[in-house]
Amino acid sequence: MNLAAWHYFLALERDLIRTLDYVELHPDNADAFSNEYAKLLLLVGSEVDVVAKQLCRTVPGGDNANNILGYQQALTAAFPGIYSVDINISRYSMSFKPWQAWEEESNSPTWWKAYNEVKHERNSNYRVANQGNVATAFCGLLVLLMYHFRKYELQPYPQLLERGFPDSLVVGGNHDLPGLNYTHEGAFAAWEQS
Repeated sequence: MNLAAWHYFLALERDLIRTLDYVELHPDNADAFSNEYAKLLLLVGSEVDVVAKQLCRTVPGGDNANNILGYQQALTAAFPGIYSVDINISRYSMSFKPWQAWEEESNSPTWWKAYNEVKHERNSNYRVANQGNVATAFCGLLVLLMYHFRKYELQPYPQLLERGFPDSLVVGGNHDLPGLNYTHEGAFAAWEQS
């Protein structure tokens, strides 16, 4: 299995971590916007598109998914409850449900809308290139990667999530990814779609 997408995620994470030297990851800073956040939102959003398309190709009925609503339809059918995955970044006492909007049919996450607004009209939508949207998009990408590489032990672990990754990655710890059955023999080992 080619883990290039995982290593690219880790490179994006390093870029996100560098921003934390200047703006602490905190709910009070969610609206802080910058050129760096614009760059990261575009990179992460683009990678979400790539990974979502790849993941859709692995599930029944996902071959023709080519946009966020197509991804939603294919992935929520294949992985019921994907919208409920809650990523915990314990170092900052924050958690994110990046796909929560998918609980409703034909609904896109706010951070995805922000990504498209920045991609198509950056000048008038610069303020949505903010820490909150970038952090949530980053967690959205992680969720997709967790499902995509569900049969593999992903290493190295993400630095932001190093405390308990992956055992307590989902808030509360030791939770299964919705829509999957697995035998825990190590991180992501022996996962099988239910």
